[in-house]
Amino acid sequence: MSESPEGKGTQRCGYVALAGAPNAGKSTLLNRILGRPLAIATPKPQTTRRRLLGLETRGDVQMVFCDTPGIHPIRGLMHDRMNAEARQGVREADVVCWILDATRGFGHIDREEAARFHAPRTVIVINKCDAVAKSALLPLIAETARLLPGCEVFPVSARTGQGVPELVEHLASRMPEGPWQHDPELFTTQSERYLVGELVREQLFLQLDEELPYRIAVGVDVFRDGPRHTSISATIYTDSDSTKRIIVGKGGARIKSVGIASRERIEELLGRKVFLELFVKVKPGWQDDPRFLEELGI
Repeated sequence: MSESPEGKGTQRCGYVALAGAPNAGKSTLLNRILGRPLAIATPKPQTTRRRLLGLETRGDVQMVFCDTPGIHPIRGLMHDRMNAEARQGVREADVVCWILDATRGFGHIDREEAARFHAPRTVIVINKCDAVAKSALLPLIAETARLLPGCEVFPVSARTGQGVPELVEHLASRMPEGPWQHDPELFTTQSERYLVGELVREQLFLQLDEELPYRIAVGVDVFRDGPRHTSISATIYTDSDSTKRIIVGKGGARIKSVGIASRERIEELLGRKVFLELFVKVKPGWQDDPRFLEELGI
């Protein structure tokens, strides 16, 4: 039996996978639970490409939340690996939170994956309930009960926080006895270097149109702390010269805008001044290059 540091009770620790179809709100929910913007979240689907761990320690309970890529139809090696990342996160979890988008209801991905869910290990989280009328929400809850009997259902809004405290309280009660796996002062296991690359990629998703962000990857080449600021150099990879020109923009305006917004977000994360350099390189076919994907951690 593991005693809490304060000696007030028995420690409990477990893994919670946040899984679902693309753009269901998994990353937004993680950020709401942690009370900080750890995971990048944009209106575009498939923003998350690899698993991200967020740590929440409350009283005697430590919950390790795993934000997973949205499960989606495979269109190449990168998408295959993203789905594999998501399913591995689900397999390793003590509790699986399958996130449903209340504005879409059960899509084909939700229905296909439902066969993998088993009560009581699975909790169904109906997200974006603030965006639908109660008259539309009740039939969805009933359909959830019919398709997934025995699974707990929690309507929430990750955007406003509605229903999230009740969900977290329930998840905490489901954590098994065991010693904490991480320092309770930490909120993630990810390196600052990795998080910096994600913040740059977030701005590319926000500032570029349509399919362009999906043709882009970011690698952090230099991350060096100095006495007055942190120096960071990152490379934005894309698959064609035409896309590179769009990223750079007329007279360098687009890349400058991405750099300014990224630097502000990185300074917020690190809590110190940052000097950021961004470069753009063309790497044709990077989405299907296994060695390059491994370098990106995908």
